[in-house]
Amino acid sequence: MNNIKITSYKNNIELLKILSHPDRMQIVVALMQHTILNVTEFVNMLQIPQAAVSQHLSRMRGNILCSEKKGPEVYYYLSNSKAPKIIEVLLSNNK
Repeated sequence: MNNIKITSYKNNIELLKILSHPDRMQIVVALMQHTILNVTEFVNMLQIPQAAVSQHLSRMRGNILCSEKKGPEVYYYLSNSKAPKIIEVLLSNNK
Protein backbone atom coordinates (compact mmCIF):
# COMPACT_ATOMS: atom_id res chain seq x y z
CA MET A 1 0.00 0.00 0.00
CA ASN A 2 1.38 3.41 -0.83
CA ASN A 3 2.09 6.11 1.73
CA ILE A 4 -0.67 8.41 0.44
CA LYS A 5 -3.36 5.82 1.16
CA ILE A 6 -1.91 5.05 4.60
CA THR A 7 -1.87 8.77 5.45
CA SER A 8 -5.44 9.14 4.20
CA TYR A 9 -6.58 6.19 6.31
CA LYS A 10 -4.86 7.58 9.39
CA ASN A 11 -6.43 11.01 8.87
CA ASN A 12 -9.89 9.46 8.47
CA ILE A 13 -9.41 7.32 11.58
CA GLU A 14 -8.37 10.40 13.57
CA LEU A 15 -11.46 12.25 12.34
CA LEU A 16 -13.71 9.37 13.45
CA LYS A 17 -12.01 9.26 16.86
CA ILE A 18 -12.67 12.96 17.34
CA LEU A 19 -16.32 12.58 16.34
CA SER A 20 -16.79 9.57 18.62
CA HIS A 21 -17.72 11.74 21.62
CA PRO A 22 -21.38 12.88 21.82
CA ASP A 23 -20.45 16.42 22.92
CA ARG A 24 -18.09 16.83 19.97
CA MET A 25 -20.81 15.59 17.63
CA GLN A 26 -23.14 18.21 19.12
CA ILE A 27 -20.50 20.90 18.53
CA VAL A 28 -20.36 19.96 14.84
CA VAL A 29 -24.16 19.95 14.60
CA ALA A 30 -24.30 23.38 16.27
CA LEU A 31 -21.80 24.73 13.75
CA MET A 32 -23.72 23.17 10.88
CA GLN A 33 -26.70 25.24 12.04
CA HIS A 34 -24.96 28.48 13.10
CA THR A 35 -21.69 28.54 11.06
CA ILE A 36 -19.59 30.36 13.69
CA LEU A 37 -19.85 30.30 17.50
CA ASN A 38 -17.80 31.25 20.56
CA VAL A 39 -17.29 29.23 23.75
CA THR A 40 -20.07 31.00 25.66
CA GLU A 41 -22.54 30.26 22.87
CA PHE A 42 -21.55 26.58 22.90
CA VAL A 43 -21.97 26.42 26.69
CA ASN A 44 -25.45 27.96 26.47
CA MET A 45 -26.56 25.76 23.57
CA LEU A 46 -25.13 22.44 24.77
CA GLN A 47 -25.64 22.93 28.52
CA ILE A 48 -22.21 21.52 29.41
CA PRO A 49 -19.52 23.19 31.55
CA GLN A 50 -17.23 25.77 29.97
CA ALA A 51 -14.13 23.72 30.83
CA ALA A 52 -15.54 20.69 29.00
CA VAL A 53 -16.44 22.78 25.94
CA SER A 54 -12.94 24.27 25.87
CA GLN A 55 -11.34 20.82 26.08
CA HIS A 56 -13.48 19.51 23.23
CA LEU A 57 -12.75 22.56 21.07
CA SER A 58 -9.04 22.15 21.74
CA ARG A 59 -9.21 18.49 20.66
CA MET A 60 -11.11 19.44 17.50
CA ARG A 61 -9.00 22.45 16.50
CA GLY A 62 -6.83 21.73 13.50
CA ASN A 63 -8.68 18.57 12.45
CA ILE A 64 -12.27 19.74 12.22
CA LEU A 65 -12.35 23.35 13.42
CA CYS A 66 -10.50 26.59 12.91
CA SER A 67 -10.67 29.56 15.22
CA GLU A 68 -10.56 33.30 14.82
CA LYS A 69 -10.04 35.84 17.58
CA LYS A 70 -12.36 38.86 17.48
CA GLY A 71 -11.65 41.18 20.38
CA PRO A 72 -11.72 39.17 23.61
CA GLU A 73 -13.70 36.29 22.07
CA VAL A 74 -12.48 33.32 20.05
CA TYR A 75 -14.92 32.12 17.42
CA TYR A 76 -14.92 28.61 15.97
CA TYR A 77 -16.04 27.38 12.57
CA LEU A 78 -15.88 24.13 10.61
CA SER A 79 -12.79 23.66 8.46
CA ASN A 80 -13.27 20.02 7.46
CA SER A 81 -16.07 19.26 5.01
CA LYS A 82 -16.05 15.55 5.89
CA ALA A 83 -17.25 16.05 9.48
CA PRO A 84 -20.71 17.45 8.61
CA LYS A 85 -21.17 14.78 5.95
CA ILE A 86 -20.43 12.03 8.48
CA ILE A 87 -22.87 13.58 10.97
CA GLU A 88 -25.56 13.85 8.28
CA VAL A 89 -25.16 10.16 7.40
CA LEU A 90 -25.36 9.14 11.05
CA LEU A 91 -28.41 11.30 11.73
CA SER A 92 -30.22 10.15 8.59
CA ASN A 93 -29.92 6.54 9.77
CA ASN A 94 -31.72 7.43 13.02
CA LYS A 95 -34.95 8.41 11.25
